[in-house]
Amino acid sequence: MNVAARIIRMLTIPPVLAIGLVSLVFWVDQASVGGFLQYGAMILFLAVFPALAYPLQPFLPGFKNRGREGQRELAFFTSVAGYSCGVTFAALTAAPILVHIICWSYLLSVGLLTLVNKLTPIKASGHACGVAGPLCALIFYFGLKALPVAIVFALMTWSSLQLKRHGFLEIIFGGTTSVTAFFLALLLISKVV
Repeated sequence: MNVAARIIRMLTIPPVLAIGLVSLVFWVDQASVGGFLQYGAMILFLAVFPALAYPLQPFLPGFKNRGREGQRELAFFTSVAGYSCGVTFAALTAAPILVHIICWSYLLSVGLLTLVNKLTPIKASGHACGVAGPLCALIFYFGLKALPVAIVFALMTWSSLQLKRHGFLEIIFGGTTSVTAFFLALLLISKVV
């Protein structure tokens, strides 16, 4: 059981789901992502930048001897850097509205997740946050026919509980955080763009 849980956990890390989200939308409707330049930029800023925490950790003095906690902290910084660059790139290149919504929802989710984790005793799951946001975007973009993708959230929940990485409430808070960020991004973009 633990082997299956570990595999599911690896397949549902936020950078993998960001690639899945952007690739699926690009494949279905290239214009909604703005072409290859926007597609590549979204992969770079939403997936590659955040994932850099893992190969960089052993080389950065403030993080290398801190194990999983150092890795998580570095992932926070690389995610904020990537998501900020994504928002900036979208603005500078006059990206389609969907690109703005996706980039802003990622940036807002990391901000809200930080607030929840600092202001409440619940340590919301960043993993759940990184799964629920893309799933919410897919359901928003494709409608109810995309609802079966919610099985990914169920599998991630099972793997997190099985491996004792998070409790159920931490998973719910993490997922709710990114769904909230997505709807805030929709509201923000509808007012600005």
